[in-house]
Formats: sequence, structure tokens, C-alpha cells
Amino acid sequence: MNESWGISRRTMLRGVGVAMALPFLDVMAHADDDAVKTASYTPTKRPLRVLMMNMPCGTYHKEWEPKTAGPLGELPPMLAPLQPHVGDLLVMNNLWNKAATADPIAHYANEANFFTGTVVKKTTGVDLNVGGVSMDQVLARHLGTVTRMPSLHLNMQKPNGGVDSGWARVYDSHLSWSSPTTPVPNEFDPKRAFARLFRYHDTGTSAPKTLSDADRISVLDYVQADAKAIMNKVSVADKRKLDAYLTSVRDVEQQIEREMKALSQDNKVDPVTSQAIGQLGGKLVAFDGKDHTARLRLMLDVIVLSFQADLTRVATFMFGNERNDINYSFIDGVKSSHHEASHHTESAEKLAQYRRICLWHAEQVAYVLERLKTISDGQNGSLLDNSMVFWGGTLSDGNTHGRPNLPIMLAGKGGGTINPGRFIQMSKNTPLCNLYLSLFHRMGVQAPAFADSTGIISELT
Repeated sequence: MNESWGISRRTMLRGVGVAMALPFLDVMAHADDDAVKTASYTPTKRPLRVLMMNMPCGTYHKEWEPKTAGPLGELPPMLAPLQPHVGDLLVMNNLWNKAATADPIAHYANEANFFTGTVVKKTTGVDLNVGGVSMDQVLARHLGTVTRMPSLHLNMQKPNGGVDSGWARVYDSHLSWSSPTTPVPNEFDPKRAFARLFRYHDTGTSAPKTLSDADRISVLDYVQADAKAIMNKVSVADKRKLDAYLTSVRDVEQQIEREMKALSQDNKVDPVTSQAIGQLGGKLVAFDGKDHTARLRLMLDVIVLSFQADLTRVATFMFGNERNDINYSFIDGVKSSHHEASHHTESAEKLAQYRRICLWHAEQVAYVLERLKTISDGQNGSLLDNSMVFWGGTLSDGNTHGRPNLPIMLAGKGGGTINPGRFIQMSKNTPLCNLYLSLFHRMGVQAPAFADSTGIISELT
């Protein structure tokens, strides 16, 4: 390797109509970041990422919260799948979103203002207004200047339409709002999400015209000349990192290809799952169990790739719309939708189903944490070490629609600014926006306040 040679973190592998970012390599260690300090933004010493994930329909709160404050040991039942990552977790209690209590109807306003902390206007749809901008979009406006994508937003369901109890159902389908009246669209097709990361027509006419055409060739084939040129100049360690990254990209590509091939077959839709219909690649399909789990993990893999290549530092992921009517009969022992099971009224049969659904969600969170933990982020630890992964619900309990003491978990070390492995007992009714403000400051955004925040949460360190 030429010791005097270096490349920027913004370097792309390019082909006709294709641009692929690189993971962090040692050869980039001394390269300047493009981030520019402003009055409200101070670039961090190392790139940090934020992933915000929702928990539709609450949880069984009696089995969510640890018993005592301090170091986390054996996790409570609803968090048990996360036990391998206990040292990377912060569990907090007594956080609430006061603005969500302005209307007694749960689900709709709750989801819409989960990331805004502002009062949502009740409307049938003509004059949507959530009262503010979501916290992820505040971050995107600052951090988006140094990444190709300001933010990435994925959902396992299409947006809801229509009206329920006087509320436009678009509210419960969106966490992110770029303005009080403008929801940020979610991508619910992993194929299109992947294409957004690695394929765009910035040059000519020879690039694949459609995703269908692109199936016939790997995105890696377009950039192989650039990749080979870099391989010839970097160290052995960097060659291994780049090879592992390109392998990960191809693995996700192949998973998508297998899924699309399966969808091209005319399979009979199981009537038990027929109410859980989504759309992928223009074809209506049922969320038929194993495929739903695999598809969800594929979406999480896309987010991990976007962080690994520093394509974005802000992402949101919705396991489903807040009033989640997906049928979860693919889980052993479950035969109802998520929303139906959440109203268990302590019935043994329904509660057992609700608990299994909650545990399934925790298993998927564990999956993305494991993925982030096993990927090196240069000399600064793993992707998880340099990330802040939020998972939380708008309801403290799906059965009662309780809204104080929300179930909130944060994972990762935030570049060394967070001390995980603990359960933190906050003061009663601590604004959830205090946590968001604390994340802002760690990301370099010097906001004095956000929505109803009263200060940062000093206990994170």
C-alpha cells in the first residue's frame, strides 16, 4: 500500500448509472470529513448514526420493566431475546409524551406525534397538522449535508387510508414529518429500498431502466473496475473489509432476488393471513409467516448497509403501523392480529398470543443489534458502538392504552457518549423529548430545546 495515499469517506465506486459508497477503511482515517461547523451544528469526531424504531400496540408492561435501577442483569420476560446484548442496552422508565394525551383516542395521534412531541390536529384528512417537525428530520437537516441521503425511512406496511373515530388514518402510518403538514414517505419494498442505496441514474442511458431489468445483473458488476483499482492500493486489512462489505451487498441482493422469484409464482393465499396484505414489486402478497420475518430482516439489512457505507446517519423503521392489523399467525400459538391480541383483557389465551408477538418483535431488535455489533467501524469499534438505536412504544400497555411510563430502550454507545448496560429510573413524567434533545447533542446538533423538552438526560453518560 502507498502510505501517502488516502481517500475521502465520500468516495464512491461508480459504474454507468450506479454509485456505491464504501465502508470505513483505514486509508480514510486521516481524510477530512465534508461536515462544516455552523452555529447549530458541530461535527462529531467520528460518524454517529441514529436508528429510530417503533413498537406498535405497546407491550405487556408488567413483564417489560426491570425491577431495580442500576446494572442490568437478567432481563425481564418481554426483553429476554435481547439478553445477549444486555451490556449494550439502556432501559428507561417514566418517560412520557404529554402531547399524546390531548385526545383519549389512542394509536392515531400517538404515532403521529411520537417523534414530534407536539399536539396533533384531529382531522379527517383535509388539513393534516402534527404541530411540528419530527426529531429525525431535525437531525437529517444537519447531517444530510455530509451523506448522500439525509435520512432513510422503511415500514413493513403500506400507509393506511380512510378515517377512524374522526382521525385520518395517515397519522398512524408515519413517524417522520418534514413539516407539520407533510409526512415523510416510507419505503415498504426492500427491492426499491436497496435500489435507493446503490442504483441511481446520474449518467447515461446504459444503466438498467427498471428494477426488473436490473435483476439480470448484480450492482457489483457495474462497479468492479473501481473496486479492483482500490483493492490494488489499500492494505490487506482494508482489502478484507472491502471484500466483506461487497459480500454483504451481494447477499442482500440475492435475498431480494429469491423473494421476487417466490412472489412470481401463483401461490394460493392462506385465508387466515389474507387480511394481512401488503404490496411488493407491484404484486399483492400475504404476509405468510416465515417470509414476513425474512422480509423484515431484509429491510433491517438494508439499514445496516446504509450505515456501513455512511450513505445516511439517520434512519427510521416501522415494524408496522401503530394500529397494527397484520395477522401474526405465522408465530406458533398465535391466530390473531397484533391489535386484536393487544386487547387481551388479561384473558389467558389472548395474553399468551400478545406476549408471543411482543417477544417476536424483541427478537428482530436483537437481530439488528447483532448485525451492527459484528461490523467494524474502523479503529473506533463496531457500528453499534457508534450508533444509538432507539426502540419504543407510544403506549405503555396495549390493553389499557396507557400513555405514561412508555416502554423505551436505547442501544449502542453513541461513540462513547453513552454508558449502557443499565436500567435508569427517571423522575415521573419526564418528557420523552428530553431524550431526543440528548440524542441531538450527541450527534452534534446544538439545539437549546425540542418541543416540550425541559433539558437533557444527564444519566445517559
